[in-house]
Amino acid sequence: MSNTMQTSSMTNTIQIRVLNASTGVCYPISLHGNELTRDNIQRHLAAVVPKNDQILLLGPPYKPLKDHHLRSNDTLSALHLGDCEDETTYNNNQATSTTDNNETQNENDTPSTGISKRKSILQSTEQTGSKRIFLFSKQALSESAPDPQPCILSPQIITLPNEPDPSPIFHDTSSPITPLHQALAVYERQFMLNLCQGRSYADAADLRLTSSRNCIKEQNVIVRALRAAVCNLSDHWNNATRTRLEFTSVYEQKMEEHGKLLRNFENVLKGLCEVELDKELKAIARSNGRVMETLFDTVPQERMRSWYHQCQTGYVNLQNLFGQLDQSFNELHQLYNREEDGIADLKAELLLEELEKEVEVHMVSFRNKQAERFTKLTEDHKEVVGFVLDAVKDEGIAQAAFNTLNTKSKASADIIPAMEADDVLLREIMSKVADVKTASMKRMKTRLRQICIAQNRLLRVQTFAGMQGTLRETLNQHCDNMTHLEHYSEFPASYRDFLSEIRRRRAYGDAVTSMAAVMIERVAAMRNDEVKAREKFVRGPGRHLMPSFYEMFVPTLGAPPPLFTPQFPAMVEMNTLPNVTIDEENKPSKDTTIEKVTGDVPVGGSSSSLTESSIHPLAGEKTSSIHESVFRLSISKEESNDHQSKGQSGNVNEPESLIVSADERSGEDVIMETGSRNDESAKAEADAERKTLIYENAILRQTLERISGKKTKTYLDDAKLKQQEIDYSEIKKTAQLQAQLESLQKELDSTKSELKMKVKEIKKTTKSDKMCDKISHSSFEVGDIALFMPTGAAAGGKRTYVAFHSNCPHRYLSTDNIEGKPNYVLGRIVYQEELVAGAVGTDTNPHKLHAGTKFWILTVEVLNLGGAKGA
Repeated sequence: MSNTMQTSSMTNTIQIRVLNASTGVCYPISLHGNELTRDNIQRHLAAVVPKNDQILLLGPPYKPLKDHHLRSNDTLSALHLGDCEDETTYNNNQATSTTDNNETQNENDTPSTGISKRKSILQSTEQTGSKRIFLFSKQALSESAPDPQPCILSPQIITLPNEPDPSPIFHDTSSPITPLHQALAVYERQFMLNLCQGRSYADAADLRLTSSRNCIKEQNVIVRALRAAVCNLSDHWNNATRTRLEFTSVYEQKMEEHGKLLRNFENVLKGLCEVELDKELKAIARSNGRVMETLFDTVPQERMRSWYHQCQTGYVNLQNLFGQLDQSFNELHQLYNREEDGIADLKAELLLEELEKEVEVHMVSFRNKQAERFTKLTEDHKEVVGFVLDAVKDEGIAQAAFNTLNTKSKASADIIPAMEADDVLLREIMSKVADVKTASMKRMKTRLRQICIAQNRLLRVQTFAGMQGTLRETLNQHCDNMTHLEHYSEFPASYRDFLSEIRRRRAYGDAVTSMAAVMIERVAAMRNDEVKAREKFVRGPGRHLMPSFYEMFVPTLGAPPPLFTPQFPAMVEMNTLPNVTIDEENKPSKDTTIEKVTGDVPVGGSSSSLTESSIHPLAGEKTSSIHESVFRLSISKEESNDHQSKGQSGNVNEPESLIVSADERSGEDVIMETGSRNDESAKAEADAERKTLIYENAILRQTLERISGKKTKTYLDDAKLKQQEIDYSEIKKTAQLQAQLESLQKELDSTKSELKMKVKEIKKTTKSDKMCDKISHSSFEVGDIALFMPTGAAAGGKRTYVAFHSNCPHRYLSTDNIEGKPNYVLGRIVYQEELVAGAVGTDTNPHKLHAGTKFWILTVEVLNLGGAKGA
């Protein structure tokens, strides 16, 4: 259907109106549908305003005219509706005032103009959905623009006829004209002259009324054009304010962080001086000809000071630029006071409405009186002509005719002076209307100049603080510079992680080396067994074999097994890793490092808690591998115990414990068993297992420090200290509460009696002072409380919310100040905007309503957000 309408509109001639904002003149333009573009409209208006100086605004909402907006069926329908509103109001105004004055007269003979029945053009609101196109001139917005020409309405002077029109009475030329006929002709000539002058006054009244009405109509256009300009300025103002608020939020957050870092930078450096380097790192520095005792000694001093001064300078410059932004907004507030200008605009509109009423009441009344007098003169002249014709035919009634004509002449003697006096009043009102329009055009020029200046400054401010603006780029550059200083504040924590990383890597190298040595030793033992077995075969059954078995069938039958010499990659990295130690405050004590493992009891109790697999998935995996290692060692321990029990059956009460140490420095700690095992391979395996445990423990320690942000030793100590503080505070609070309870019990007894006395009064007060803050559902006004429920997702992923209602639909919530996606919103209405839905799928119909449906956007003060979700 919409495609059909679009095709139809593009093939027919379309007529639109363009309203001149400076003069109020309307320019009708007819274009073919395919020619309906902004360029063609500007070309038609070039005779009025040069094309380069034209500014075309379409609205409401008033935006620069675009071709795709102009060609849409919704826009064309809205423009046609605006034309109908203006023309219908104006035509109904004329028709109503004329009909009412011709048909009705009240008791005081005061004409009813029908002003109460018509609707002023300025009283129409945006809820109708009508649109208009306004033409602004860039030249008129400049400072050098000349003042508008004074408005002069016509007719200013009326030329009255001095001679009457030809007489409708014809005399027979064959008969002589008698003195009687001449005397009667004088009366007829006098009445004819009055009729001609009355016609001039009546026509002038119509012309003056028409000119005044057209002038009022043009002033209404000027008022509407000023509204359009103010609306467009408001859009710029709101965009600039929104840009400023967004930037200010980011600016204040970043500047607070950066300012804190810059102010405490000396303390940060002092903190670096207090953190000593590991003794191994100190030794490495001495071997390289450097003397480094603390973290501060590792910092490049000159570069660090250079970055600090550069960031300090950038911080001050950014503050100055932001001050300029605030100053620009303050100047805008001083230059353009929106409230005062809005009040002045409203006064001008009210003055125009009063002037319009004066035209429709007084001028219409005077025009009707002039028409009635002209009708009276016409009827009198007709009667005079009849009397003259009768007297000419019958001279006997001539005397009576003279008396009648004399009476009528006296009766109509005041008509022409009265018409002249009313014409003076009509001219005064017409001149007043013209003067008001002249003042309106001058005020329009001043206001448009103010709006133009304000818009230019707002655009500069928006560009200055926008995404690509100077201030935004300066802030981004300052943030990049500050990252260099942030390295120094994070340096101590990074140093701790560095030590943990080195310990883990050394543990890995030791574990790999030990496991490789065990494997090589096992292979060597297997080769020795193989050599013995071969020798046994060769010296036993092999000596009975024929030579062909050694020479042809199996040439290697008498050879020893080849040597196994695997080439493992050298652990070059181990030579570069310093042997760092654990901090004294982090060094495990003997009580916490020695664990007894019996059966399937898990390893635990140390600060790195190897059994707490819930800390991290990696911790769980490493813990399980440690359990497997401990299980294997326990099996070997049990086998050794079984072997010793066979040889030493009397030592059954000796302890069968396994000592496991996960300390990286416990190089002398070994896995000890109750029985004495001198087998070197068993010792190598035990050493490999121990170093594997050290590596896995290092991984867990590093993971814990990364997750908790603390050193592993102090984690449980802090928890114990906090628990002690909590226990002490609870005991202290219990004692205080016990003392307070005794005093409160006494107060409670005395208060109960007073409370019972005031219950009745409170109930009465509660009924009379009933809370008025109830949730509205049948009507919604500013100040009411409304409950909004989600209806779905709109553009940008935000939820849309509609007010809970009873027969009061289409009240939607403005989500500009709503954060996240709450399950409901309870708020007090502070502003509501009434709109009309456009076509489905356009920006004018965000909630997919039927075209033409009224809906309201409510802005609320949030009282409660229900179950807010993340954005």
